[in-house]
Amino acid sequence: MERRSGRLPAELTSFVGRRAELAEIRGLFGRCRLVTLMGPGGVGKTRLAVRAAAALEAAMEDGVCFVDLSALREPGLLAQKVAEELGVLDQDPAGALDGLALVLAEQRVLLVLDTCEHLVDACALLAEVLLRAAPGLRMLVTSRRPLDVTGEHTLVVAPLARPEEGGVPDAAASCEAVELFAERAAAVSPGWRVTDANRAAVALLCHRMDGIPLAIELAAVQLRALSVEQLVERLDRRILNVRGRRTGLPRHQTLRAAIDWSHELCTPQERLLWARLSVFAGDFGLEAAEEVCGGDDLTAVLDDLSELIAKSVVLRVDRDGTARYRMLDTLREYGAERLEELGETAAMRDRAFAWYAARLRRAHAELGTAAQPRWQHWFRHEHANVSALLDHGMRAADVDTLVATASALGRLLALGGLIGEARHWVTRILDSRDLRDDVPAEPLALAALLATLQSDPDGAAECLEPAERRALADGDRCGLAYVRESQGLAALYAGRAEEAARLLAESVGLHRQAGTDDVLVPTATLFLSVACALNGDIAAATRHAADAVEATEAAGELWCRSYGQCAHGMAQMLGGDPEQALPWLREGLRIKRDLGDRMGVALALDMIGATLITLGDAAAGMRLFGVADRLREFTGTTLFGPLHSTLRTLYEQTARDKIGEDDAASALREGVLLEMDRAVAVALDEIPAPGAAADAAPPRAADAGDAAPGRRELTPRELEIAGLVAEGLSNREIADRLVIAKRTVDSHVEHILGKLDYSSRAQVAAWFARLH
Repeated sequence: MERRSGRLPAELTSFVGRRAELAEIRGLFGRCRLVTLMGPGGVGKTRLAVRAAAALEAAMEDGVCFVDLSALREPGLLAQKVAEELGVLDQDPAGALDGLALVLAEQRVLLVLDTCEHLVDACALLAEVLLRAAPGLRMLVTSRRPLDVTGEHTLVVAPLARPEEGGVPDAAASCEAVELFAERAAAVSPGWRVTDANRAAVALLCHRMDGIPLAIELAAVQLRALSVEQLVERLDRRILNVRGRRTGLPRHQTLRAAIDWSHELCTPQERLLWARLSVFAGDFGLEAAEEVCGGDDLTAVLDDLSELIAKSVVLRVDRDGTARYRMLDTLREYGAERLEELGETAAMRDRAFAWYAARLRRAHAELGTAAQPRWQHWFRHEHANVSALLDHGMRAADVDTLVATASALGRLLALGGLIGEARHWVTRILDSRDLRDDVPAEPLALAALLATLQSDPDGAAECLEPAERRALADGDRCGLAYVRESQGLAALYAGRAEEAARLLAESVGLHRQAGTDDVLVPTATLFLSVACALNGDIAAATRHAADAVEATEAAGELWCRSYGQCAHGMAQMLGGDPEQALPWLREGLRIKRDLGDRMGVALALDMIGATLITLGDAAAGMRLFGVADRLREFTGTTLFGPLHSTLRTLYEQTARDKIGEDDAASALREGVLLEMDRAVAVALDEIPAPGAAADAAPPRAADAGDAAPGRRELTPRELEIAGLVAEGLSNREIADRLVIAKRTVDSHVEHILGKLDYSSRAQVAAWFARLH
């Protein structure tokens, strides 16, 4: 799988205690496959899950994937969110769960779903489907509520061990709560430590905090201004007062008291900012905080934000070298309550949606320019906040703003390779107020284009019919250009290349007449080039591809330009000049890699594979075909219809004729197992093809009389394991067969790969077959 951001989050502070819980989680996974860590906010479920997952990672052949669900508000996008974190990009949301089940069926992965309580029904369905489909899957869930599915084992995460009432911990045997307070206190007040003089006060404080980690950490922050004795006195009064007037569990009241007190220690402006920042579902940037939450004095926002960071209300995080900020869920929920009390909730959501809508509108206008990478970078960071505000926008925003939002959002998601999510939101916005008969043709044509890219001709037709009627009725030349582009792409996917070329040529002409300046305008020329190439008109295909490259280079745009370079290379390859095609294709691939466009990478690898086969390197071409096939499966896209599929079949047959059926099939399997980044580097000729050196000169035996090259390079045990790898056994199955630890097998397989200079198990299997 092509992993994206599903890595375990870095632990920025020390981890204290929880040895018993960690051992229990390990034991539970020995008996079951779904473990849910339950407990109230602030008790430390996420930290425990991260630490447990890190400890279990070595036992999972395909690793661990961490999915933070705190910012996700759309249950229908849950499966797609998990798929994105796993690197399974990009499924139609309606079919994402089935796609996930298919991909995970043969994997041994630990999937960590963090913060599930607001999506508990969707998470329960996802868990049931995936666990039934994927026997090697394990799931670790954090939630304030159980999923209530068959096979779930729940572990209630208790607060940290704390001193008893009136008890003073021994200096040599401090309890977990005291240890946490001491570490956090030393972090905010350098040199602070537990002494004989303050030990009793620390013990009483941790007892009053009920051992709740978040409450303890909030209390420790106050040591900047107060002594621990003052903390106990003031906080004790606060907790007793809260417990005297509130109902509910004492631990909930304790945490509430700690947060209340932190709130009261803030200035009025800091409290107001705390409340307003709750409008952000995910992490946020300084500009968003200033524009959405500030007034006339933007400097004051930065000052107040800095103070909230100092008080541990807001956390600073770095993403791609950019400073970002976020609040823990419990503190965000508290801020949202305060915002409601202030009567500002609706107004702040209006303001936030309006600001993001304006940014999206500006992005739309500049996506066809050199500003494109900057806007893609911005959107990657703000994606969660935009998605979380869309429901509010669909209820409250005016129609023009909604239409502009749909158009911009669809483009940004599509440029990021998220075709399924782009289609989901464009369709939902159009359907939110029955807008299909009232909106201009362009957003409907965009929805149709996205449906075609996901091979849904019926869905495309449902959008194209009203779009064409509206464009013709309004005399909307620009809208009609988009309609013809979508109709042309639909014809291309249906295998009607001549009709596609006619419709796309009309689209290009209409765009020129309308003077449209948009990132999707050059795509009409690109699709026209592909249609001409598949229709056998190589000269026209080359000319249109060159036009697209020239236009996008002048604008400084990259996404369409790289597709244009691939289309140019494809035309030259089909025209019988593969040597000239290769530089064009490689330059297009290089840009696609830099942009992170997996859909484009798949197309470029497919074309380079065909070119290499034509040039005589059939094995290398088949390997790239394998990588491209896997990426297409992950991105939920297909080849450009039956004509493209026929060409691909012809190139595969050429490869089989050159190197034989078995070697061609073996190379294709190797490609399926090859990492995308490594495959791209091979295709760009930056590194040698996997196993090329070994295939050209297999490892020689130390004994010249040994008739089997390479056998003396491996130990008898390694040779035995190589044979079991060749049989198709997993490391776990080999360990069971040989009655040894899986970790030992992992080590042997790594040594085998290293000694043979191979990167995949398929290569080991092929080598072993030749050996015998």
